[in-house]
Amino acid sequence: MQNKLTFFNSNRAYYYLIFTYIALSFLLIFSYKSIGGYEEKVENFLLNRAIGIVDDTSTNILDQIIFKNPNFIRANLEDKVLRAENEKRLSVLSNQDIKSLYVLYLNKGRYFFLFDIDKEEHTDVSEPFIPENEKFFTQVVKEKKKRVFVQRDIDGLSFTLLKPIVQKNKTVALLVIDYSENRLSSLLRVSVDFLSYSALILLFLLFVFFIYVLYTRYNKYKIYRNPKTNTYNRVYMTDNYDKIDFKNYYVALADIDFFKRINNLYGQENGDKVIISVIKIMASFLEKSDIFIQYSGEEFLMLFSKENRTEEYVRELLEKIRTAVECTKFTIDKEKFSLTISIGVLFHTEVEKSLQEVIHKADTALYECKHNGRNCISFFDISQTQRLYREKLKEMIETDKLVCYYQPIRDLETKELHHYEALLRIEDGDNIIFPDKILPDLEDSYLYTYLTKRVIEYNINKLREDEKIQISVNLSADDLINDSILAMFAQNSDLSDRLYIEILENKSIDYNKVELSLQKLKLFGYKICIDDFGSGYSNLNHLLNLSIDYLKIDGSIIKEIHHDKKAYSLVKTFALFCQQNNIEVIAEFIDSQDIVDILKSFGVKYGQGWYFSKAVPYDELGKEHK
Repeated sequence: MQNKLTFFNSNRAYYYLIFTYIALSFLLIFSYKSIGGYEEKVENFLLNRAIGIVDDTSTNILDQIIFKNPNFIRANLEDKVLRAENEKRLSVLSNQDIKSLYVLYLNKGRYFFLFDIDKEEHTDVSEPFIPENEKFFTQVVKEKKKRVFVQRDIDGLSFTLLKPIVQKNKTVALLVIDYSENRLSSLLRVSVDFLSYSALILLFLLFVFFIYVLYTRYNKYKIYRNPKTNTYNRVYMTDNYDKIDFKNYYVALADIDFFKRINNLYGQENGDKVIISVIKIMASFLEKSDIFIQYSGEEFLMLFSKENRTEEYVRELLEKIRTAVECTKFTIDKEKFSLTISIGVLFHTEVEKSLQEVIHKADTALYECKHNGRNCISFFDISQTQRLYREKLKEMIETDKLVCYYQPIRDLETKELHHYEALLRIEDGDNIIFPDKILPDLEDSYLYTYLTKRVIEYNINKLREDEKIQISVNLSADDLINDSILAMFAQNSDLSDRLYIEILENKSIDYNKVELSLQKLKLFGYKICIDDFGSGYSNLNHLLNLSIDYLKIDGSIIKEIHHDKKAYSLVKTFALFCQQNNIEVIAEFIDSQDIVDILKSFGVKYGQGWYFSKAVPYDELGKEHK
């Protein structure tokens, strides 16, 4: 099983490590062999920078010497005064770094002195000169380009600048500037050391970078796994979606039945411990070639390798997993209880186009299992009636297909608008999906809470866009004790005077927890309403145990009051009770003026229904609230 794998033998880290060391070694050897060439380039770069001012100044002086003189060499050889004047001009270049400065003219391939600014060891004109580094002189003459070279063989010299004097596209003379050993020499030596150390530092940084890459991969590895079970989580599937070759696996989606009750009874921390125990039980049946992913809090995706396995074998294996969970006694605070799981399976993954489609169909089978009473295994059948499965629904919820329609709640006396009730819709093309087709299948599912959050977000955005509109949203009792949902209301408490909360009917309510949440919401300024009172699971305990501001009487009773005495009496009693306890009443499903008149006689203040308006998208609302 994969939880037995370690980071290194489940990744290609060793291969990367070996490859990197080899690459770094070759790079180090190459750098060492090439250090001479780098050194020369750095030296020339530094030297050219160092003598930049002298170079530019000498160019200007030579231009003055040669200006309008097509045969300046002959003129300076014959005229001592002119030669002395030009030597004086060149002497401007002298500084403490320059040891000697002279100009040589060429005659039949030989070099002779034309100018020499050295006063102590002055060389007479036309004396021959034999260069120690003749190849550099020849190169400058031939290429007609200046050259700086290091004097490695002459004591007392650091480097020499050779500058060609060109007339009629021919080098006729050379300006020679010899630099003595000084700070520039030290700078050159430092530059060589700098180059060597830079190469080492670069190699070290490359190594550090590789270690960083490994460290990052290891952190991602940890992000991908539940540290207590070493099994994958959904982040792994998201990041490796295209890398999972789903066609080689049988795919099963499992869900803990009624797990939401565990969280409600014992808290999320204890609920997480139970999930870990369930994961360990299920994962223990898987092999190394299988993949186990914690798909959501209480949902698990299992990919069974098809290699050497038949469908019948996997059927038996899944039954063993289901039975193992069912037979386990879980313990929280010394209280023992049992759990069951439902499993949806898709065998023929090879015909599917994507992993998402595979999960969709496994999820469809899981839904079938839940509708058959849970604690069983269902297998996807291509011939079965298609259902709105959760994964597809989740995609629609995350996109702009989730919308709310708004039905006005009006003052029965004045017909003035009080607020709108936000009613969930899913717009799937031209098809409008209503809550009664969605919510029953989401009960006790993580997606129910997710859907609630999206509806709250949707309406908060509308309230911020439109400062005049007032909206009520529907929450279940379980939503009211959900910390993340309460946090959303707390963070948007500036909207509390325009955002009403309606409590939906529920099978069972922990009144202590719900009342505590309601008190928190009321401190923020929110108004609370009980929805659909008088039908389903609603009962008088809601009125007696919860602090509410509004009571909404269910439409199944309201629409009968003008011809059913029991409905008439019931509504009248509710209205009287609410008047005595400062609770405003809202009547649903009003479809005629007759019903409005009866409700007004009871003291019912607000109503909604097709008599006033059906629910419409926000863009179709009237201007009265603006």
